[in-house]
Amino acid sequence: MAEAELDVLVVGGGITGAGVALDAASRGLSVGLVERDDFASGTSGRSSRMIHGGVRYLQHYDFGLVHEALRERAILLRLAPHLVRPTTMFAPTDTVLRRALFHLGLYVYDVLATGRNLGRHREVRADEMRVAAPGLGRPTRGVRYWECRTDDARLTVEVMRVAKGLGALVANHAAVESLIGDGRVRGARVVDTTTGERLDVRARMIVNATGAWADRIHGMATSAPTVLRPSKGVHVVFRPGSVDTKTALFVPSGAGDRRYVFIVPWGDRVYAGTTDTEYHGDLDDPPVTEQDMDYIVGAVSTAFPGVGRADVTATWAGLRPLLGGRTGPTADLSRKHRIFEDPPGLVTITGGKLTTYRFMAQQLVDRVARALGTGAKCRTREIPLGLTRPLEESLARAAAAAGQLGLDPAVGRRMVYRFGDDWEAAVRRLREDPSLAEPVAQGLPVRAVEVELARTREMAITDTDVLVRRTRLATMDSTVTLPAR
Repeated sequence: MAEAELDVLVVGGGITGAGVALDAASRGLSVGLVERDDFASGTSGRSSRMIHGGVRYLQHYDFGLVHEALRERAILLRLAPHLVRPTTMFAPTDTVLRRALFHLGLYVYDVLATGRNLGRHREVRADEMRVAAPGLGRPTRGVRYWECRTDDARLTVEVMRVAKGLGALVANHAAVESLIGDGRVRGARVVDTTTGERLDVRARMIVNATGAWADRIHGMATSAPTVLRPSKGVHVVFRPGSVDTKTALFVPSGAGDRRYVFIVPWGDRVYAGTTDTEYHGDLDDPPVTEQDMDYIVGAVSTAFPGVGRADVTATWAGLRPLLGGRTGPTADLSRKHRIFEDPPGLVTITGGKLTTYRFMAQQLVDRVARALGTGAKCRTREIPLGLTRPLEESLARAAAAAGQLGLDPAVGRRMVYRFGDDWEAAVRRLREDPSLAEPVAQGLPVRAVEVELARTREMAITDTDVLVRRTRLATMDSTVTLPAR
């Protein structure tokens, strides 16, 4: 990156930065991206792992955002069907009024999703609710609708890999120490956090896509006031069998705050979230407090009696980079994004949602391209994210290949869901070294080949990169460690 002036230098390796790098590189611009820690180490690896339209935003009459998110959900489902997968969402409704309100909201939701709907919502009987979620303490009538789930960190890594394949230069564990320029930002001094080496990277435009840290980077170039009000979202993972449900659920928080909590099956585990509280602490390591735990575990135990703190195996906390400017709870703040240039040469993007990252990147790169004098148009609606063949065909071929190696066909299918087209590389390594088919930890689905590919395919440098983001071992069971290399 330091060898010649770039067109664009992106600061921040979350989903928004990855999306900007991909969009810019696909238009023929020379692009560099630096991330202080690891790709998706911030908010993009600590979300609810849902690609959703935002049902709850309807209560704020934010129809534009919901329509935008539903459109982007359909695009991502097409571009990355192995990473973005439909799931049913059941919402128990124990009163006629609550059921009527859900029907009204979901009717609007269906209308906004016209032409790209995964399935229309419908009412479900109490006996259907019991079959879908046998552990519910008091099955009632309710409604069922559709959303999509994902692994947010894996989606970020795949977007980053596609950007790299199109010519973007990307580096994790590379921190911006200061911005370069006088009156106009013209680059950044970057330090390799693994070696301490410092380099000056110059670019015609700098993009600040650092999420909750955007004010910190912006403050390197100006004394303008901060624009963000970070909001903390906490998720809790429950041990296998403790929360007996076959489907994702959308249940009242139990705190009387009119908020809802997602309860989502994840392999043999279930996770639940999220909180939405204003945060003023250390951005790098937001804690999961006793109050946070009480909120999530309380919501789950209200729906599933007998579930308690002893059933928790892991937690994570992330920060939403919400735009400030108004008082009141952060839950009432808009999830819309904002793009601004201040000072010249530094373009900052803040706010937004995981679901809408592609459109956010498109709008930002449109602006950057105009400033750089290029008329190249956005292509990201049509660029696959790691899987170029039909999903069902890939799953069948991978299952057969695993069977030929004497492995459970599910191992082959897992490689498709993890690596897209590169499932073939995973199976090839399993054929060369059968020991790589062994689970990394007893009772968990991650195989040793996934750890190897995390390091050779996905730029995982530290054990934390592997455990927390590439394999998710740390959020399945916080006690897992990797064997010595």
